Amino acid sequence: MANVLVLEGRVFFRGRLQSLALGIDDGRIVAVRKVLEGDEVHRYGDALILPGCVDLHVHFREPGFTHKEDFASGTRSAALGGVTTIMDMPNTDPPVTTRQALEAKASMVRGRSAIDYGLYAAPRSAGSVARLADATAFKVYMAETTGGLRIDAEVLPEVLEAAGELGKVVAVHAEDEGAFRPEKEVNLISHDRARPKEAEVRAVQRLRRIRGPGPLHVAHVTCVEAIEAVPAGVTTETTPHHLLLDHRHDLGAFGKVNPPLRGPEDRDALWRAFVDGRIDAVASDHAPHTEDEKREGPFDAAPAGVPGVATSFPLLLRKVKAGDLSLERLVATMATRPAAILGVEKGAIAVGRDADLIVVDPRRTERVTSRRLRYKCGWTPFEGLDGCFPQAVYVRGEAIVEDGELAAEGFGRPITVTKR
Repeated sequence: MANVLVLEGRVFFRGRLQSLALGIDDGRIVAVRKVLEGDEVHRYGDALILPGCVDLHVHFREPGFTHKEDFASGTRSAALGGVTTIMDMPNTDPPVTTRQALEAKASMVRGRSAIDYGLYAAPRSAGSVARLADATAFKVYMAETTGGLRIDAEVLPEVLEAAGELGKVVAVHAEDEGAFRPEKEVNLISHDRARPKEAEVRAVQRLRRIRGPGPLHVAHVTCVEAIEAVPAGVTTETTPHHLLLDHRHDLGAFGKVNPPLRGPEDRDALWRAFVDGRIDAVASDHAPHTEDEKREGPFDAAPAGVPGVATSFPLLLRKVKAGDLSLERLVATMATRPAAILGVEKGAIAVGRDADLIVVDPRRTERVTSRRLRYKCGWTPFEGLDGCFPQAVYVRGEAIVEDGELAAEGFGRPITVTKR
């Protein structure tokens, strides 16, 4: 095929790995065959060619907190970890709660993203939903966390109803502050006790009673009890830190997140639910703070959040290599289902889809180090673990990572979602 980029390798196509060639033209997959010819052919041998990851939950801290991360640095790290599309959260400074703030942020990040992206907005009332209609999706907070955007309980049903009429996804931080406990927080275990899993379960149960007509998505679930409370038709995500870490890990404030890391029994049960297909998506909840911010002051004053956008895929692919997770589940939860939740033509290798692709050899592992990840915050809670990092990453057919290093910047563009 003339004027077509061809990639050859072990392609994840129709649910299994097959030795195939992909034809790419004008940013989309135009052919999947045993043999193809083109002007440019990349032969990857036994390496896997997988759909690029869609991360539904990142905090790239721009505007207002760019000493922690910014859109350029965050998307570079994401690309190195195999993420080709991200959704950025609204708890910035100023927060994305008005049309003016949304337009300013969209202008600010335009042309600076290495990968494709969408922007959340945080409506504060039913009336503000229509004014924020240009946002990719909406985020509501049922409890206080970084950014102070908790929505009043009496307003939440009205916001969900108005958002549902637009057909846009509403992602929910689900914790009920009425279940928080007056615990002195000095470590990860007491942080877990202060914001117990009962708070998460009660919030999800409330969503069952007040959900609107549109798509609803529960962010960062941490326990099986919350999963069991999720209403039919509502989607869920969990995070690699809740799957791989627990409150016994000696991380101090560097492991402080909201909702908290749970105990080992809850983590193991969450992993089983993930493996068994009871969770729709894995999202990084990449929420960086500097080392100084994590260290200064007592534990209870430390900000909550950990970086993770560059390690989600490498760490979970290492689990596939170890036999603890199927490749099908990895692709489903990190690419196919997140894309479907958003309503974008990504997340799968098929004719007509965006040519967002990861090339990776799972036989090659690499130690996770902060230097490797290029985070602006300079640290990772997964330091020293082994991961399988991509050797090449393509966004709409453009090689943005080659030989494990960034090869192109500023190629990303805003995503267009279909109404659900």
